Amino acid sequence: MHCDDKRTLYVLKEEIEKAWKLLEKSSFSDQQMLEKFNNAVTEYFECKLSSE
Repeated sequence: MHCDDKRTLYVLKEEIEKAWKLLEKSSFSDQQMLEKFNNAVTEYFECKLSSE
């Protein structure tokens, strides 16, 4: 795995964790945050699969 890929995955993981915390605070009712979380998770796994 290339170092740029590792950095991208790290940043995406951080974004996922941040979005999760905000979702918890909103009792998972914030639709915009749900979409952001979903997009971050999707992007993370796409990046991870493409870098292997």
